[in-house]
Amino acid sequence: MGCWTACLVRLEDGSAWELDEKYSRWHLTGADERVRLVERVLARGRRVTEAPAAARACQGIALDLATRRYRFYSCALDMPCAGADHRESMALHQAALPGWEDWDVAHAWGGDEELRRLLRPGPPPGPADVPAVEVYPASRDSWFVDWEPGARRITVRHDELIADSFAGATSLVSVIAADATLTHWQLSNPIAPLLAHHGESLPGTLAAEPPFPMAAEEAVTDGVVIDLPARRLRYWTAGTVSPGLVARMARAWPGWTVERPAWGHIGHLAAIGQHPEGLSMTDAELRECRWDDELIAIRSRARSTLPTEPRALIFPSVRVIDRW
Repeated sequence: MGCWTACLVRLEDGSAWELDEKYSRWHLTGADERVRLVERVLARGRRVTEAPAAARACQGIALDLATRRYRFYSCALDMPCAGADHRESMALHQAALPGWEDWDVAHAWGGDEELRRLLRPGPPPGPADVPAVEVYPASRDSWFVDWEPGARRITVRHDELIADSFAGATSLVSVIAADATLTHWQLSNPIAPLLAHHGESLPGTLAAEPPFPMAAEEAVTDGVVIDLPARRLRYWTAGTVSPGLVARMARAWPGWTVERPAWGHIGHLAAIGQHPEGLSMTDAELRECRWDDELIAIRSRARSTLPTEPRALIFPSVRVIDRW
């Protein structure tokens, strides 16, 4: 079927135009491409005279010529490993290209709805309706042996990171407690609907289940650090999260700081003060996942400069039996 790309442009006079293209690029490179896109939208597109339409494209580009803002997002099927970091790196790379120096360039994590709100700004989005979502811990079959709460020790078979191969997780949830203990769970849920539905009850629900080891970067696509004493929630995903769903999350965590940091798994590690050795993908692994050297270099610089958790958190230990 192929992807449809929403191409949205707001001119200096405030008028808005849109064009839906099949098989089109979902990001621009040089300033020449920006000029050609505007010409194409004005020649073949339609003027937007009503409120922004509901989300209908799986990828898109928005250019606001009046404020010099550029946003883009891609189809989830076109997301490589370490997808959140890849798109953040792409935005920084794009902003550094000739012809984009005075532009505000960023990935549109809010997807089609974010692009259309850029095109025609309106009141803050209302909270989206969220269906009931159960908590689905990832599989413990074949690797999990025991959890000793007093010793804060997880016993696993074969290898410290064995869960990454057998759990089949989607999300990593790390909870910082008032006593500075840090505990992880790996879930089969996408993170945003889970946070929006369960709200502050989620840490208690998770505590009824044995925890998991920390997940490596390639094992998950979503994550969140829930800091109980600071009442701070930092989430990330490789996919888009609509502004309405973000508003629902904020409502579900009243009095909390709910934010999406700029980076994914490497930002998660920084937020819990954990070193990336053995947990972050290597440059060679990223190249195998279609990363180019420029983006790898941008990610490496970001990882070395991210502010890290200043508290000395108490990590669970992992005991291995039946090593291969």
